[in-house]
Amino acid sequence: MILRFTKSVFTLIICFNSLISFGQKATGAYVHDVVTGCKIWAENYSQKDSVTWKGTCKGGYADGSGILIWYKNGKETTSYVGIMQKGKPNGHGKYTYVGNGESEGNFIDGILQGRGKRIFATGLKLEGNYIDDEFLNLDESYLKQLKKHKTVFLDSTDIYISDGNSKSLFYYTVIPKGNVNGALVLLPSSGENAESVISCNKALIQAASEKSILMIVPSINNDRGLDDDQLALDFFNAILNEVVVKYKVAKNKFIIGGFSGGGMLALRYTEMSRDKSDKTYISPAAVFGVDPPVDLAGLYNTSKRDLIMNSDRTGLSSGKMNGLREAKWIVEKYDKIYGGAPDQYPKRYIQCSMYSRSQKDGGNARFLNDLPVRVYCDPDILWALKERNRDYYDMNAANLSAMINFLNLNGNKEAEFISAIGKGYRLDGARHPHSWSLVEPIDCINWMLRILNK
Repeated sequence: MILRFTKSVFTLIICFNSLISFGQKATGAYVHDVVTGCKIWAENYSQKDSVTWKGTCKGGYADGSGILIWYKNGKETTSYVGIMQKGKPNGHGKYTYVGNGESEGNFIDGILQGRGKRIFATGLKLEGNYIDDEFLNLDESYLKQLKKHKTVFLDSTDIYISDGNSKSLFYYTVIPKGNVNGALVLLPSSGENAESVISCNKALIQAASEKSILMIVPSINNDRGLDDDQLALDFFNAILNEVVVKYKVAKNKFIIGGFSGGGMLALRYTEMSRDKSDKTYISPAAVFGVDPPVDLAGLYNTSKRDLIMNSDRTGLSSGKMNGLREAKWIVEKYDKIYGGAPDQYPKRYIQCSMYSRSQKDGGNARFLNDLPVRVYCDPDILWALKERNRDYYDMNAANLSAMINFLNLNGNKEAEFISAIGKGYRLDGARHPHSWSLVEPIDCINWMLRILNK
């Protein structure tokens, strides 16, 4: 029952561990070094902050090589050693965040661009290519094929919650050379940014490009569900329409997949394309989910049980505390969206679930009978018991296997439960069964090619 969620200080990126947001992306103002009078650009400045600049001033601004140090209440918090221009880091430099790691590379107005590296307090090291301060773990040749598309849609309902103050919605493509034979859509999990999806799926995306499959990652990561989020549905349909027109992709050559909450959206969109085809722009040729919860009633009830069983326990590890916060987030979110618990509003939960174990007809899963379906899962019970105080009843594997069993029994022999036992790892090497890494890239590409080449 693992989903992603965000905290105000940390951006919890699914394939990483806790990553601090380093970039200067908020609005700010110039402040003065009280000794030299040099002006330095500051983000989120408060009266408790102060700054010193050891270097030259040009036109009243910190300029050239030097050392910049930020303080809060007189205590050093951040230093920058490198080149400044008009009061902002411009050129090669190195940030050191006291107690939180460091960042080094080429900066443009304080934003890391091109080759760079970041080392976090956890020991995680991300070295490679950065675009607009975001780590994009693609080889150079594929970065040239990567394009970020801005759209006319404004995020009025927070369908994308990883973009700070921005309200602009966008999507990425990796465009293969030559003709496009199909498209792969990868949907972020709850709170995961689009760049994380690309970095976590480097091998899959690059292999897809070599096989003339175009990759799409949209800025949708707040999984309220497509039944209750018209903006998300309209935005997603508009992206698909634009890709069909711009890249001449046949509408029957799309495969949609997603991780966790993104997998929920992928499955639900595919079901809607069969049940309510007037609401979807395409009807996917196949769909896959990476460890997504599929029965919302089951997810709510196991989350509630987790809170009852573990909330009063003391001395819990950080992982177990994260699990409790996640459970609380799920219960509060579903209470708000659906009005209360599943036993109070059973029809609402059945209406919006990808699969309903309580229903003989499988609920919405019955609309997946006519296409290839894959769900990936790492059902490591020993990890769940040790790291989360959870058992088989709490794992996504239970309802995922039940859904595939339902589809198989109803004639869908192309519905598969991929048991990726032991394959769940985050980008920093940490063991975690709930990870993008459950998808074996070459096997997945071969599966897609069999479908697209029919």
